[in-house]
Amino acid sequence: MSPTKLAILLSGSILQLVPSSAIAGEISSCQYLVIADFSNDPYGIANELRMQATTQGFIIASSPNQIRPNDRLKTCFVSSNWSLNGRGARIDMQVVDSSGSLMAKASAGATIWRNPNSTIRSAIAKTYAQLGYAGFDEDVYRQKLQEREYPSRPILAISEEAIKKSEPRNPVEGVWTDTEDRYRLGIVPASAGSGADYFAVILQSNSPLWHPGEIKAEIRSTATPEAFTCTYFMGDKKPVGTSLTLDRGSVLRGSAVSTPAGPLKLELVRVWPKVVEETASQGSVKGGVSGTGFLLSRGGLIATNWHVIADAGNISVAFPSWNESASAKVVLRDKVNDLAILRIADPTKVNAACAEFPFQLAPANRATLGERVSTVGYPLTPMLGANPKFAEGVVSSKTGFQDDPRSLQISAQVQPGSSGSPLFDSDGNIIGIVVATLDAGKVYQAASVIPQNVNFAIKVDYLLNLFAMLPTGDSLAPRTTAFSPEKASQCVALIRAW
Repeated sequence: MSPTKLAILLSGSILQLVPSSAIAGEISSCQYLVIADFSNDPYGIANELRMQATTQGFIIASSPNQIRPNDRLKTCFVSSNWSLNGRGARIDMQVVDSSGSLMAKASAGATIWRNPNSTIRSAIAKTYAQLGYAGFDEDVYRQKLQEREYPSRPILAISEEAIKKSEPRNPVEGVWTDTEDRYRLGIVPASAGSGADYFAVILQSNSPLWHPGEIKAEIRSTATPEAFTCTYFMGDKKPVGTSLTLDRGSVLRGSAVSTPAGPLKLELVRVWPKVVEETASQGSVKGGVSGTGFLLSRGGLIATNWHVIADAGNISVAFPSWNESASAKVVLRDKVNDLAILRIADPTKVNAACAEFPFQLAPANRATLGERVSTVGYPLTPMLGANPKFAEGVVSSKTGFQDDPRSLQISAQVQPGSSGSPLFDSDGNIIGIVVATLDAGKVYQAASVIPQNVNFAIKVDYLLNLFAMLPTGDSLAPRTTAFSPEKASQCVALIRAW
């Protein structure tokens, strides 16, 4: 008998309930049922599970991403598999809640016969019947939350108004929200002796388990000002360890943690204080800014962004092979296109820094949509260190922000400190100068989304125009060796301005 003529006849079903401490009829606390596809499902069992679950009264999804965040605690997950062995077959189904706790599992034995589709429907129908689901029950749902004994978290009585009247002493302090708008959090200094440096306190919550004043996270500082370790308490109040990185003062990004619905990456967006106000104050505290520049000539000319060195009294330049930095002065500037050309005070040091030029400038009209591009620069030097960093991506658009024709949009990763980095095309030609990335905090406030790798580079044509304005005697250095990121990094400098 061929496999296509086989059937699965129900020979018996066994329903195994969770331990006696669970609530009877607890499955009625599930309003949503997530049933994912099987990796191997020639009989369409997953679709049959979904169709019959709908008739039982469940709201069905094939992925947890289809469930609204506020309904995650009302969601259960079905995992099923089937096996065929000789003249026997078996269907197994397991139901867990959003915390991963087992609620019920059913197993249906089967005998191989004819007409597989009707036999599968019958087996699944009897399995669902044994679950005893009578529709979502709000009272059972509330009782389940109580019976699961989600412990109350310690309370810190503080209001958003009180936080906004305070003076933040660290960039992480302030009012934050998660990207799904489930929680509004106040990050404030932790109580003495708590073992944490900061508490993230619930100010508003759309979850029935979390209440204003409860401590949602315990945050600890590290030796790097923008990096933190964190104990974060999930929606079911279970603790997980994660790390947090402060991105441009506006977003706290956490490492991914495992959940029954799949990996969850924590992201918090700043609500208060406004990023522009905080960033302005940090400039004087940190004593200056840093960025990137790259060599243009043997005479010690370096290109960078104007905003990196704007109005600075002192500028220093350091290449990877140097033990000490050298001072530099502004030769030409283009404020409109955010470009500047510097000259090293002692140009004789150039040959020691960059013995061979592995790149040259080329007009950006040669760039094509989707072309691979790369960059070398000095992002986040306080956190990542002062060695050059390589990143790559593609040309996402041949125009910049709001179709600005002077720029390219790129997906290569850009961070504070990347400004002034050379943008290389797939042949190793410099076609742009990295200039900006979308401000995640402002975009979230305007559109309720966090941009991913939306970055911009000024087209090199504007740098070529600026270079042509130099007095005679200066010329662009020609390429003298094949391009590689390693060789290019030797000709890319860390620039500090104060």
